[in-house]
Amino acid sequence: MQADAGSRGPISRGRKTAIFIFVAVVANSFGNLLLAEAMEHMPSLGHVALAHYVERLLGNPFLIPGVMLTSVYTLSQLSLFSWADLSFVVPCTASSYIVTTLLGEFILGEHVALARWMGVLLIFCGIVLVARTPTNTKGPEDIPR
Repeated sequence: MQADAGSRGPISRGRKTAIFIFVAVVANSFGNLLLAEAMEHMPSLGHVALAHYVERLLGNPFLIPGVMLTSVYTLSQLSLFSWADLSFVVPCTASSYIVTTLLGEFILGEHVALARWMGVLLIFCGIVLVARTPTNTKGPEDIPR
């Protein structure tokens, strides 16, 4: 029996992994951007009373969205761990370091030194190498049900 032309089958594991890595990287990078922006508008903790600091923190418009995006990142990464190896997930989600560095340079106006860009290039090379390997090295019999 043929599938309906408008329906699609289940998403392949490779595509699902790519989607979740993309979501994790984007959520982590933009979550960090928002949290950095939130803290840019905060006084030093040692210079104000704790209650005033907490009041300013909770009133900061960048904090809650940053925390929410960071939560999306965490949930995406946890989901990835349920079907992909730790040694695959963590290096691939390190793509967020590259995106975050770009956001720091071009959105926050930070000057990223050449040595940092070289580090980002090394991270990129490692990601490319890891991405070319299987997501899971365990056989089906090794995965708990």
